[in-house]
Amino acid sequence: MFEILPLTPELLAELGTELGGCDFTDPSQTNFLGRTDPCDVQAAPGNGKTTLLAAKLALLSRNWTTRQQGVCVISHTNAARTEVEGLIASHPTAARLMAYPHFIGTVTAFINQYIALPYLRGLGWSVRQIDDDAFAAEALRRYPGWRVLDGLAKNTKLKLKRRLEDWIARLDLDPAFSDAGSSPASLAVRRRKGQHGAETPCGIALGQLKAAMVKAGVYRYADMTALAWRALKDNPELAGRLRARFPLVLLDEAQDTHGEQLRLLEHVFKRAGTAFQRLGDSNQTLYEDDGAVPAYWTPGPECIPLNTSRRFGEEIAGFASQLTARQAQTIIGANARPASRIMFLFDEATIGGVLPAFADEAREFWGGMCGARDIWAVASRHNLPGKKGAWQPKSLVDYHPAYRSEGGSRAKANLLCRQLQRAAVHHAATRSPAEVGEMLAVGVASLARAHGWMAANYRLITAHNVWATLAHRDVALPHKVRRLLRDHVLAGDAVWEEARWLVFLEALLPLFSPHPEGGAEEIAVFCGFAPEQKADLTDPERRSTKHMQFGDITLRLGSIHSVKGKTVDGILVVESEVWKGSRADEQCIDLTTVLPRAFGVTAQPFAGVGLTAATNVFVGVTRPRELLGLALRKSEAKMLIGPAQEQGWKVVDLVTPTAKSAGTVMTR
Repeated sequence: MFEILPLTPELLAELGTELGGCDFTDPSQTNFLGRTDPCDVQAAPGNGKTTLLAAKLALLSRNWTTRQQGVCVISHTNAARTEVEGLIASHPTAARLMAYPHFIGTVTAFINQYIALPYLRGLGWSVRQIDDDAFAAEALRRYPGWRVLDGLAKNTKLKLKRRLEDWIARLDLDPAFSDAGSSPASLAVRRRKGQHGAETPCGIALGQLKAAMVKAGVYRYADMTALAWRALKDNPELAGRLRARFPLVLLDEAQDTHGEQLRLLEHVFKRAGTAFQRLGDSNQTLYEDDGAVPAYWTPGPECIPLNTSRRFGEEIAGFASQLTARQAQTIIGANARPASRIMFLFDEATIGGVLPAFADEAREFWGGMCGARDIWAVASRHNLPGKKGAWQPKSLVDYHPAYRSEGGSRAKANLLCRQLQRAAVHHAATRSPAEVGEMLAVGVASLARAHGWMAANYRLITAHNVWATLAHRDVALPHKVRRLLRDHVLAGDAVWEEARWLVFLEALLPLFSPHPEGGAEEIAVFCGFAPEQKADLTDPERRSTKHMQFGDITLRLGSIHSVKGKTVDGILVVESEVWKGSRADEQCIDLTTVLPRAFGVTAQPFAGVGLTAATNVFVGVTRPRELLGLALRKSEAKMLIGPAQEQGWKVVDLVTPTAKSAGTVMTR
């Protein structure tokens, strides 16, 4: 095992100084820092969990000398990985934990690197791309080649096309597949609800389609988990070797790892001899498991509570505590700055005034400093909703019709052009250079894989290692590729105009030549142009769709998922739809469902789609430091106005046509 140095006041003070002036003397913090056994940490939003994790790495690095064992830090997203690495990169001793024999990366990267890809190479299977959207686009392009599938899709009497294409787009490998040859003719797939059985003509065709996708080297993320399970079954000693390699495993943002990935990590590391320490906030479980038997991280009864939030004060903390629906927690707000909480009431005629009204309140709250504040408006749903039934606000688009998600169309997501379009849109929306750079790297890595290139030690080329791989071939190559991306994609129109796209390819493709034997057609398809309309600031229908300008105030727009993990100055959560299926009990309007309990009107527990709504709202309302807004229909707020006023909320009524004041209810 490993040892932790005694946590003396002097050592804790040193750690605090090294991590930017932090205080790690809270009993819950010192409890976690000193633990060498398995444990769970239930961390309230804004408590400094990631900094605490970095402090533990800094502490371990002081006396970790062995080169045969390492610390394993697993996160769910690249953003979380980058945050951890950023905190320790300049530390005098902890920085070495970023290299062998240690691991810091996503759960997908861990499964791929240590289990799935070595097993896949042993099977003789190739890898071109691992991406759900790219798989869906490629599989949907290929399936008409199977007469059975094409016939089912075209048979209007069966009305099966939509479900069939959903099965095809999410065609996961079954770990129990029987054809383990290098060129399988058919592969077992995971059967989804309603999907035709493996022995039916449809099931046989789906198995053949899956094999064709494997031979093309295109996989879903779930396929890697399935391969990892198969590897562990065929090589029972593998799990023990991983435990011997990593005596300490830290699972960051544990609430985001679920389903088969969580089961696999627990199968490997939830055993004697490994300290499997999981940190997260179960109340922020935004990513849901669609498996037959869902599996989520649940903090154990002896979990270490981190209840104090340094992000916001008691006003927001008290309200958020009412929404801790998955794991009851009383959050303590340690931020002494005063906060403002505002409820906006609207109807169909006045919904367009919600965002301007929030901007007005921000200006009133911060005065001349409002232009420097990070202010957001977010919704559970932010894609274009269908027009069905009586009017109700279903999406962020209802509040700002020009809004469009940065994700873009999933059609042709397997093409290089579509991948670079996403980077161009994020760049135009002034997203962080790190995010844009990661998207560009994803596209370049895909192009390199299409040419049959591999990283060092025959590893898969990814966004994380692509530039080092290119430099290994030619030290000047990364600079040449980046220059082309800057000039043609970010500063040019190559991804929006076909003629300019062809000019870009004429300069780019020779840098990756020659193409592998027999690969010319595949590369040509991958490099095809994907028509898409570019944002245009002069055209109201095509202007930048991710923010609104109100004088010196910039109001950024996005989904609740897009602000997870962020700290902002102010946020408005607008009422929208949560949709999990076509049945009535699989849909709800989030604020209408959640706020009666949040304001103490009812004590009804949340379940099903209501639990999803409560989780979304909890994440939204725990982002801001000082300004929190909620916007909902006036018709649904009648029983909430009184309790809101009693709890110190300002209520702004946009429905009443005359402007007057009535207590804390402001009408416009």
